[in-house]
Amino acid sequence: MKIMNIISTSAFQIISLIFLFSYFLGVLNMYFSDKNNYCEMTYMFEYPQFVRISLEENKKYPQYGLYAYSEGRFTERARKMWFDGIPVLYLPGNSGSHMQARSLASVALRKAVSKGYEYHFDYFTISYSEEYSGLYGGVLQRQTQFAAACISRILSLYKSNKYTKSVPTSVIVIGHSMGGLVAKRLMAYPTTLKTTNVVITLAAPLQGPVLNFDTQFNEYYAIMRWEWQFFLNNSKEIKDKKILISIGSGPRDVLMPAGLTASNDSYINALVTAIPGVWVSPDHVSMVWCKQLVMVINRYLFDIVDPNTEQITQNRAELTAKAKQYFQANRSMTLDPKIIRPEVPMIVDAFWYEDNRRIYQISRPTIDRTIYLMIRLVSFPQNRFVAIEAINVDDKDWIFGCNAMYSNSIHRYCKHATSLGELSRWLGAAKTFGRRKLATIHLHNLIEQHPDWTHVIVKVSPTRKPIVLNVDINDHASREIKVNLPSILSFNKQVIKQETEANSLYYELLLPGFDVLHQAYLLYVEPTANCQSEYHVTAEMHVPWAKNHEYFHYFTHLQRSAMKLRLYKSNPKVILGLDPTEYVKVTILLDPMCTFKISISNSWYHRLAQFARHYTPILLPYVAAIVLLAARTNILNLKSGSGCVSIHSALMSESVKPYYVLVFARLVAVAMSASFLNMKFHIITWDNDEFKYFTNSLLVLPAFMIALGIVNVSAAVVLAIMVFSSQLAHRLLFRIMWRGGSGVAERVASGLQRLPLAVTAAMLFASQLACGAAALTMGAAFYAYLISKMYEEYLEDYVYKLMAKVASRICRIFKSKKNENKVKSTTCLALQEDSGESSTSESVKVVDKDTKVGETKNITNGKSKKDRSKREKIDNSKALVKKQGSCEAKEKSGEPNETDKQNQPTDVDVALNDLNFHMTMFFMWMTVTIINIPALLTWARNFQYSIVLRPDTSYNPGFLMSVCSALIWQKEILGAPRTNLKYYDVVDTLLFFMATFIIVLGPISMSLVNYAVTFMFVTITFQQMFDKCNEDNSAEVKEQPACEVKSDKGNESEETKDKEDCVSDDDNDKRQDDNDECKPEESESSPLVEDNCDVCDESRIYNVFKNLKEKFSFNNDV
Repeated sequence: MKIMNIISTSAFQIISLIFLFSYFLGVLNMYFSDKNNYCEMTYMFEYPQFVRISLEENKKYPQYGLYAYSEGRFTERARKMWFDGIPVLYLPGNSGSHMQARSLASVALRKAVSKGYEYHFDYFTISYSEEYSGLYGGVLQRQTQFAAACISRILSLYKSNKYTKSVPTSVIVIGHSMGGLVAKRLMAYPTTLKTTNVVITLAAPLQGPVLNFDTQFNEYYAIMRWEWQFFLNNSKEIKDKKILISIGSGPRDVLMPAGLTASNDSYINALVTAIPGVWVSPDHVSMVWCKQLVMVINRYLFDIVDPNTEQITQNRAELTAKAKQYFQANRSMTLDPKIIRPEVPMIVDAFWYEDNRRIYQISRPTIDRTIYLMIRLVSFPQNRFVAIEAINVDDKDWIFGCNAMYSNSIHRYCKHATSLGELSRWLGAAKTFGRRKLATIHLHNLIEQHPDWTHVIVKVSPTRKPIVLNVDINDHASREIKVNLPSILSFNKQVIKQETEANSLYYELLLPGFDVLHQAYLLYVEPTANCQSEYHVTAEMHVPWAKNHEYFHYFTHLQRSAMKLRLYKSNPKVILGLDPTEYVKVTILLDPMCTFKISISNSWYHRLAQFARHYTPILLPYVAAIVLLAARTNILNLKSGSGCVSIHSALMSESVKPYYVLVFARLVAVAMSASFLNMKFHIITWDNDEFKYFTNSLLVLPAFMIALGIVNVSAAVVLAIMVFSSQLAHRLLFRIMWRGGSGVAERVASGLQRLPLAVTAAMLFASQLACGAAALTMGAAFYAYLISKMYEEYLEDYVYKLMAKVASRICRIFKSKKNENKVKSTTCLALQEDSGESSTSESVKVVDKDTKVGETKNITNGKSKKDRSKREKIDNSKALVKKQGSCEAKEKSGEPNETDKQNQPTDVDVALNDLNFHMTMFFMWMTVTIINIPALLTWARNFQYSIVLRPDTSYNPGFLMSVCSALIWQKEILGAPRTNLKYYDVVDTLLFFMATFIIVLGPISMSLVNYAVTFMFVTITFQQMFDKCNEDNSAEVKEQPACEVKSDKGNESEETKDKEDCVSDDDNDKRQDDNDECKPEESESSPLVEDNCDVCDESRIYNVFKNLKEKFSFNNDV
């Protein structure tokens, strides 16, 4: 049975490592699967210049700065503070530079110059000293205050300019990453409420932070929401003047999940992959220089300028219409009845052509005369729907509806028509395959809305480019395929359509069951054998519950890779446990010249990448929970009276396995989802449905196993560093103090080890004068040094024990029985001589390898210096097997309690026990330190401007852990984790509760993890210091045992009771013949004495090696 338990435990650890390996595969996939960056680089035509603008707030925030962008000959105007354009302010994000504005600013400047506009844009940018605003929320408030001051300063520059046609009253704000979050706040900020009307955010976490490390994030988001509700949502007049456009990145952005970039306050939420004319996925940084995106943003800005005032228009209808035109594609198949569409005159003498076929292609190398292709509106079922693909047709209005009531001898025609541009959109396409447009029209619905119309008209203007028109008229139902997705265990392709219809253009695939983030599939579109020419197929994935999250993929004869089907937002109905009513749709536009085979397969590789992309922030709280569960294992061991186990053994215990903690966490999550508890938490990420779905799903199990694998690997790495690099601190100290010689480093290290209070004092000063994270980091380094020294001493002691064991066996082999007895007698007589002056006797314990712990014997206490030396040597032998730091229950007479005899461990290695205890505490310390690393980085970044970090979210953990270090690093506790304490049950329960608490709420806020682990570290420290022993209340015990922790100085008289010695009845018989045997006072104790007088005893040989080592060490020091 024991063997089976060992096998199951080892298998459990192996499974965790397999999960960890799979997670790393997902990380590699996330970084390298979409490695190709199809963004084009933007270039400056002249050398960019940034002119600094002074303002009063620089006295308060010296690390920040306001700059104006300029190039070439325009730089002199900027230096003279002569601005007469439209102001735009760029806000950088996490660790972002103010120079990132040059791409947007340079393209805007060149567009205004080359196109001959009478107006232009003046770009300003702020330097936030590249602060880590994405990791530390404490800087967001002051960044917002400085940005508000900059907006006031920018507008003041125009009031003094007499040449400005119209003085601007607002500033356009463009923010990247965390700068986008600040930009959104400025729209409702009291001092900038009327001066920020147009805001564009680029990959900004508007919904919530990626990593909610501290309470400052919660406070910032909560204030922003309150300001939006109070100043904007309650005032329709002010809100109608404002427009917020949030743009998210795609799969190549591994820092900002696309789902966090959307906001309910935004007029348009769009991914870059869905914006017409962009259709690429930049990474997080290239969002600011991706030429396709930069061009679209500048086109929008130029189009919303009022030519009369040469400033941004105040007409909301125009602002929103242009936003839809540039940032949102038309995907409707029916007309909106609320829109009024004017009639457009048609060219009567153009070439009017009507084709009665349902599927056909028209191709022309050039067009010399305007062509109108006519598609008849009929009520036949097979003519319900039409898809029209136009290649190289550049007309803005190219599709119309009309009544062809006029005719001549050759054809019918329309004099006026109504534009159907809202039913058409630009399509992405591979390079060299031309620009493509697509119109999808529900013909029967069009007949119902306009019964007087007879035709749909496609207009093609004269051009030198080759023109291709693909028309596919069908009943729509035959081209809509509902796909049964392959099972999660399937690894083969599943055929959807063996061969598409000849000459067909349009297919729709509906994917029911494709609803959550962690799912991933591969779609294949492969040409059949009859396709002998070049081909181009466009596939577009549409997510109905996430508008403008479309993603394009192209299949060509040169690029046959599968399309990755991934989501960036889960279906809200599925998260809430409801049945979905909408399905993910993939639109496929085929090449009519070929037929294709369509298939789909499950992709575990991309599933792992999806897990790594969206759930990596959850792993750190799970790691913290596992560390607490490992600490609980050692608490249980100490409670039972046994010693602490290693961190790896603790990770393999039943306490760490997910059977109990995850089940209990699920129950807690269900309870907390109740409305009366839901109102208690004011955490910004509490409203994140993705986290709630994760907590209530089976995804917690792989996350727990991955975190367990991380802790296992981390423990192995830490152990290797401790064992093989214990001299690293010595080398470092030697480099610092090289002038003092090689002994200085050793003396300083030894002094720090003996005086840890000095380090504690330094940590307390650091928490007050710098930041709590600095104190935590200092403490982590020193704690690691202490444990490395403990490992060094333990390994050294282990070598001495091994040498003593070998020497003892050799001694027993070569020593005869007679010589052995002779040595015993001689040794006993020598010991009797030293103790002969003693006149009092007392009861002590005699501990030997062949006796039971706690057996006592009356001996005579010697008082000479020589006797004291002997007793110290024997004490060293006894320390090898005695349990130090335990609650020793003794009666007043010195006789041990029977219960203590049973509970007292006989095989505990004291040094290893201490190591295991402090290794667990070290992991708890490191967990808190890692969570507070952002505060440390922010403090280091701004150290030249301010020594003290304000606000300091790491102060409380740093101060509390520093105070605990004054207790946990002292010798009385450092070498003695105490057993059988009274409140171990309470600590055990608290550890389990806190681990469950972290698993449930840790992914929502990392600050909860921070304080939970700190609380448990403080609890364990104070319990080890001040808790009392668990008193035995059983009826068998007549007296309650006294529990006390003995100090080093005040217990010499108590320690003498534990000395082991051989004494005779008469003080004058100390030097008898060598053959006389040592006669103890009680005959029943004779075997013990004989063993202790054995010169081949391992303990005696061990003491010899230790004394030699101390002697040589002393000589070296001298």
